[in-house]
Amino acid sequence: MSEKFFLRNQPAVEMRGIHLDLKGLPPSSARLLEILDLLHQARINCVLVEWEDTYPWKTYTVLRNETAYSLSTIKKFLARAEKLGIEIIPLVQSFGHLENVLSKRRFKYLREIPDNVSDICPLKKGSREIILDMIKDILLTHKNIKYFHVGGDEVWSLGSCDKCKKFVQNNGKAKLYLGHIEPILEFLNKNGIRPIIWDDMMRNWNITELKRIAKHTDLMCWSYSKDPFTFVKKETMEKYKKAGCRIWAASAFKGAEGAYVDVPNIESRTINMHQWVKYAREMKMEGVIATGWSRYNTFVSPCEGIEASLHTLALAGKIAWDGDIPEKASEWANAFLKHCQNQGIRTGHFQNCYQASEELQKNRDTAFFVFRNYLQQAHLAGEPERINPIRAKNARKAIFELLKKVKESAREWEKTHRGLVPNVWIKKYALSRVEPVKKMKELICKLKKQEK
Repeated sequence: MSEKFFLRNQPAVEMRGIHLDLKGLPPSSARLLEILDLLHQARINCVLVEWEDTYPWKTYTVLRNETAYSLSTIKKFLARAEKLGIEIIPLVQSFGHLENVLSKRRFKYLREIPDNVSDICPLKKGSREIILDMIKDILLTHKNIKYFHVGGDEVWSLGSCDKCKKFVQNNGKAKLYLGHIEPILEFLNKNGIRPIIWDDMMRNWNITELKRIAKHTDLMCWSYSKDPFTFVKKETMEKYKKAGCRIWAASAFKGAEGAYVDVPNIESRTINMHQWVKYAREMKMEGVIATGWSRYNTFVSPCEGIEASLHTLALAGKIAWDGDIPEKASEWANAFLKHCQNQGIRTGHFQNCYQASEELQKNRDTAFFVFRNYLQQAHLAGEPERINPIRAKNARKAIFELLKKVKESAREWEKTHRGLVPNVWIKKYALSRVEPVKKMKELICKLKKQEK
């Protein structure tokens, strides 16, 4: 590749990673392999893969989705990554965000709270075993790996059931957390694998508790705002270091602007990545990963896809290598993607995907704005005598027109993504954008009778 795209002879950060969250808009099998070639061009040498329901689970086939990758695809992906010098770090949830597991009837009994499918109860028999079974399944294909990410973040209901509540009262939440996670970490340690865990559940732990977990795992500190240190304090990370923890940084190239957006914000993504790279160098962190969330959890509609985020993905690699944001970031990204297309890597569709996604988001946002303003009318809020018929009529007309625009932009979005994502997921993404606006229209029609 031409040296004009990367300035340094040696990277600013040794481990430069991208996170593939495959539970939203999973790439087709062919596209999954192509993405590795793009990452290699962007000088990414590490991929954190959250297979979720796209993995061909052997022990629990119920965890597969309808387009789960074949074993052959997984093996080709891993072989291609090895050939390109890209280290693969698989991610299996171990505590929170276990929606794909706990939503299944056969695992319902393992929930911390009966009607919450996110968090597993650490004191129920079988909780740890199912996590270990999934890890063992992954290890059947992922041979000779150095790292394994076990999630462990956002366990919001930890200590809520009667048994766990009593344990916390006597021992504290950290010990409850450790009691579940420690044997999982030890299993990986015994297999010569260094676990990684998200850091948020440990931010209020004391030094003694941190020292205990530091023996077994690295911590990955995540924060996605322009100034990442408003969310995770530098003092917290200094405390981790003091306790002997090895730490990583997690930025985001997409999936950080909200659970229901269609395009990433290039400014916030590059600034956040730059801040993390600078601090990672100061703190001598193990590496920096740019996450790419596809859903905020399994039961939330998907956020922006990879194909509309290729520019921020490439810029994450650029910043991790050079340590700085290019002066004209958008122009750099467009030139880089054009170069990749010339190298035979499919990136020429990016502008079409991005523009279709941007138009879809604009029309949906306008529809939400119009609908919210309509609901603020006094005649719908207990004062039927306070009605301005023209305002209500105009709101109905606007929603009808916007629904047409959203449908049109959704069709264009589908067109730009064909061949890159399985058709079933393209359709589901489009529906997730059209259906809410359709329901707004239906509700406005029902409310019309209140205007008489």
